[in-house]
Amino acid sequence: MAKLKEEIQKVIDNASEVLYREEIYINDRHEYDYHKLQATPDVEVHTLYFSDDESWADNIKKQVAMQLVDNGDGIEIIGACTKKHINYLEAEQLHILLRLASTHCVYQIAEPAHKKEF
Repeated sequence: MAKLKEEIQKVIDNASEVLYREEIYINDRHEYDYHKLQATPDVEVHTLYFSDDESWADNIKKQVAMQLVDNGDGIEIIGACTKKHINYLEAEQLHILLRLASTHCVYQIAEPAHKKEF
């Protein structure tokens, strides 16, 4: 996995307060933990951790799955997206982080209209 910039990593390592915490459930299973941290006045760090659920291998439980760093000018994705091809698990993690980090927008996907037979 790629690394955060050193100054941001130092803030995260020394932070005792996370702005926001949430448990992420998928199909009624606690899959991830999400933390949002204001690393500097301009930088928010969104971190997705593997939960301690029995479905994860012991060596990845509570480890960082992926991070998204928003510096106000753009977003840096730390983790799977340093490659051109990502697997389904990485795509799911990225989807979760992007949805949680997008607090400025409300997304609605309309239900498909019922088809009328003629």
